[in-house]
Amino acid sequence: MTTLDLTKLPEYLKSQRWFAGKAWPIKQVSVVDHANLDATPCSLSLAVVEVVYELGQPERYLLPVKPSAEGVKDALEDDGCLRALFDLIRDGAQLPSASGRVVGEWIGGPEGLLGLPSPLSVRRLMVEQSNTSIVLGEKVIVKVIRKLEAGVNPEHEVGRFLATRTTFRATPALLGALRLEGAASATLALAHRFVPDAVDGWKYTLDRLRQERPLGERFLSEMEELGGRLGDLHQAFGSAPMDDAAFAPEPLLQEDLQRWSASIVGELGVTLAEAGRLHPDLEGRREGLIEYARRLAHVAPSGQKIRIHGDLHLGQVLRANEQWLIFDFEGEPARSFTSRREKYSPLRDVAGMLRSFDYAEATVALEGGAPRGRVGPSREAFLEGYRKATQGATFLPTDTAAFETMLRAFELEKLLYEVRYEMQNRPDWVRIPVEALLRMEEAQ
Repeated sequence: MTTLDLTKLPEYLKSQRWFAGKAWPIKQVSVVDHANLDATPCSLSLAVVEVVYELGQPERYLLPVKPSAEGVKDALEDDGCLRALFDLIRDGAQLPSASGRVVGEWIGGPEGLLGLPSPLSVRRLMVEQSNTSIVLGEKVIVKVIRKLEAGVNPEHEVGRFLATRTTFRATPALLGALRLEGAASATLALAHRFVPDAVDGWKYTLDRLRQERPLGERFLSEMEELGGRLGDLHQAFGSAPMDDAAFAPEPLLQEDLQRWSASIVGELGVTLAEAGRLHPDLEGRREGLIEYARRLAHVAPSGQKIRIHGDLHLGQVLRANEQWLIFDFEGEPARSFTSRREKYSPLRDVAGMLRSFDYAEATVALEGGAPRGRVGPSREAFLEGYRKATQGATFLPTDTAAFETMLRAFELEKLLYEVRYEMQNRPDWVRIPVEALLRMEEAQ
């Protein structure tokens, strides 16, 4: 193994933009597993290190490293090392590690390799903070996961399911993965088909709303199409056979509705208590808002729980070749892998996208643009597309009133999450979800 100077690792980690623990004093760093790759023209070690803090839970990180004159160097700065890691995935190769093995997995088939040049060009993307992404040959994008978590990685699991068990193709296809098996098991990297010239849905929508005119039929048709793509995704999830425990639909029970309702009620109390100190106009609004959660508990259960995207908004879709693609099935980063893999009502995804439309309009207003009542038409177009694509689906409530009650409750849940997120990260933006909460309470 490439020698790691553990005394220098705390300083090294805190200088990396993907390291999440910059704010906390580090007590200790140790290597919990490692594997050596000797390839031409690169030899490197894949080290998994555990960071123990003075306070809080330990975290694990992947460090691909190689020797250098300065001691240890990030191997991902070397094009040859990046190509060697991709070869592990493409060839389905294996490497022994100190306590297990590193396993490459290729599910893209021969067609997944079509058009790849030799040697592979390497282009690093500088947009991500928590991982490292590289485009190879302008055909494949490899995401090297820096912060590792125990358990089944939902992005890997969902990507494999969609690619091998369904006909859903409105997503950048998962081509392969690199896994660490053993005591420190984790997904280390994922390879997807690269989509050139794609625009993320958030930017695409903001550009349309900034034009300061009423929405045209073309844009509303695109929003209807987006709703249809989400419906197609949910149909794919709902098609899982009963012998696939991770994806098979499950009956929606009254206890599920009661549990979700109780969770929203709890979040409402905590969130309004925190936000109310900064926004006094939220005082006295709890009872009106809590009614949305109470109604959820009393809905007659129908439909199913299925796997969902889990963190859906306009930034999680791409517009390419006049089509919508849905991507990033990692789920909410703040939640554990176990909770991200839970089956849920698909209306939770619908609610997330509806809230994103409101955010887009409010963002344009913050920039100085005049709100033009475009959220309502966008919502209706999206919902129309979703309903068409899911007509007769067994995973949705059979009753229109139940559909609306559940959807509004999940919108409230998303709003509360937005308030907490903005208070912690962008205090200047917290007015967006606060004003939406006020409108929701007044609509009671």
